Amino acid sequence: MLPRYLQARSAQAFLCLCAFFIGAAPCDAAEVPRTADKPFVIVIDPGHTPKQPGALGVKGIHEVTYNDALSAKLAKALQGPGVQVVLTRAPSEEISLDGRAELANVRQADLFLALHHDSAQLKYLTKTEINGTPAYQTVRPIAGYSIFVSQLNPRFAQSQQFAKLLGQELLALGRHPTLHHAEPIAGENRELLDAKLGIYKFDELLVLRKTTVPAVLLEVGVIVDAEDEKYVADNAKQDAIVQAIVAAAERFQH
Repeated sequence: MLPRYLQARSAQAFLCLCAFFIGAAPCDAAEVPRTADKPFVIVIDPGHTPKQPGALGVKGIHEVTYNDALSAKLAKALQGPGVQVVLTRAPSEEISLDGRAELANVRQADLFLALHHDSAQLKYLTKTEINGTPAYQTVRPIAGYSIFVSQLNPRFAQSQQFAKLLGQELLALGRHPTLHHAEPIAGENRELLDAKLGIYKFDELLVLRKTTVPAVLLEVGVIVDAEDEKYVADNAKQDAIVQAIVAAAERFQH
């Protein structure tokens, strides 16, 4: 016989899986209360896929490569007693945006974190080549991280709470936000909720609005900026970024 809290979670998981297969609305993770015995579940979403590799950086490397590398390090660093880490995909796998959100909902995650690496609008980029490989580079410095939350997420308050903790830890690391997404130009014009911490409101981001758990998207750095790409590609800097995220997750958990 399963303990009562596991029986409740098993029943909830079954209902969620049923909803997933019949196309019903995602389950609300808030329906199952956390207990001392329930692990803290973190879903890490490496942005993009091999077939849709994302932004092309200054070294001719697509964003998905950076996302996968950092996600693997973060998953390893987060895993520990009382914490369960789930990756939405392996580096070779394809998954839809809906599938990422559905996975977090079915797993009744306590936190969903999407990891991306940033670019800029074409007006700020020049096309170059690296050993015959196409690449893009900024025409002026655009560097730093960005954090996004969606007010359409039913756990917006908690999403914003983690976003603030994450911004604080990144600032403590010496990173600073890039504010270019707030520029009043086509493709940007995002509302800044906290300029100091680099937190934006982007309601329509699908992986944020379709998750029913606290959800945040982090743009780690700008890979079309030569200096910022050098920063986020450095092994020691990656480790420091991972530790900043871990510290924010630990503060959020407690």
